[in-house]
Amino acid sequence: MKKWHLPHRKLLVVTIGALTLGTSLILTTSSLQNSSNLISSVCPAMTEINNTSLQFHPIKIVAEPWRGEHHVYAIFTVPLQYKKNYERSRMLVKGSDTPWYVTLTDGQKYGVTTPEGHFLLIGFFRTRMALWYWISGKFGDLQQPCNWTLHIFA
Repeated sequence: MKKWHLPHRKLLVVTIGALTLGTSLILTTSSLQNSSNLISSVCPAMTEINNTSLQFHPIKIVAEPWRGEHHVYAIFTVPLQYKKNYERSRMLVKGSDTPWYVTLTDGQKYGVTTPEGHFLLIGFFRTRMALWYWISGKFGDLQQPCNWTLHIFA
């Protein structure tokens, strides 16, 4: 078997490293452009489902699992009249059977201001599940506001 000389090995390592870095950079920048903007939603703002729950869609979604824990979330704006019921709310994400808890936020840390007559709720999605969406080619689903739903039960 022919032995590779040192210059050939260096070239191979540099080439593989450059391709890996370039691919990571392209994926990161394309995802950053889509995930950090406020959403101009095409989903209905609020819908009533079978008189058992109200359904809301987020005003902002951040899906950046490569940044670590707590970088995949949605922020919802809800009218103040439902504030006493927020503890009985759950967030659902398309493709996941798990109902997620939401918590109150003032939005300042996340770059969102609270509209008058409303309050903000934030729901976090597991980073490892977001990475699974990425690997399985469904990462775009996490960036669509209609795929995140907040249910507030009366």
